[in-house]
Amino acid sequence: MFDIGLLLVQANAASTYVTAGSVYTENTITVLIEILTVLAISMQIARGYFLRILRKFTLRLAADIWWLLFVLLRDASIFAVVFLGFSLFWPGTYQDYPVAVPWQLLAVDFFAFALVLLLVKDTDEEPKYNQLLTVFVLVGTFLYLIGTVFVTESALALSTLPPTVSASPSNVWGFFNMYFNSQNNPAVAIYSFYITFALLLIAGGIAISSSMMGGGNLPIRGFRVAPKPVVKQPAAAPAAQAK
Repeated sequence: MFDIGLLLVQANAASTYVTAGSVYTENTITVLIEILTVLAISMQIARGYFLRILRKFTLRLAADIWWLLFVLLRDASIFAVVFLGFSLFWPGTYQDYPVAVPWQLLAVDFFAFALVLLLVKDTDEEPKYNQLLTVFVLVGTFLYLIGTVFVTESALALSTLPPTVSASPSNVWGFFNMYFNSQNNPAVAIYSFYITFALLLIAGGIAISSSMMGGGNLPIRGFRVAPKPVVKQPAAAPAAQAK
């Protein structure tokens, strides 16, 4: 015969393991996104340094590899932030894990608009769009770091304070934990989801529209570029010209 009590205990244990695994996965993704945001803004700020070093290469292959490394690290980190950031847009997890709302969600939105800007404009050739890209990435990194440090990772700081102080909004840790922790403030969490998810849809709509129109930097339809000769013909000698 089946032992109903044993089955219930096993089911509860399995549920506990699933919840613990989910929290561990969400925590890992949150920390990974934070590292990628810092990498993205670091590469964007260091663009001038990469350009100075690029001019010092005398070998074309070395210069191409150096510039490819910069573009790959910057663009791939921005893409990875948006890709992994989708895990924050699941309202069902807001009670399982302390998501910093709306800080982390808005950060993913700013990175999404930075990614759209990379898709539709050549930010490395147009200074104004490069400045706009820097603003998007910088603001997104700032929002994510503030949310992660003061909300998601605030448990250690709160544990060192007396219970009456840690639960009070009079200190910065208690303020952020009380009002911006998805577990402590479900109302702010769900309204933050509505607003930030709408912004994410707008960014996705712009990207899809640009893709359907053929991209932002393709030549105009019907435009043809005349091929340039690889080797120029030498000029005629003066004696030949006199004849």
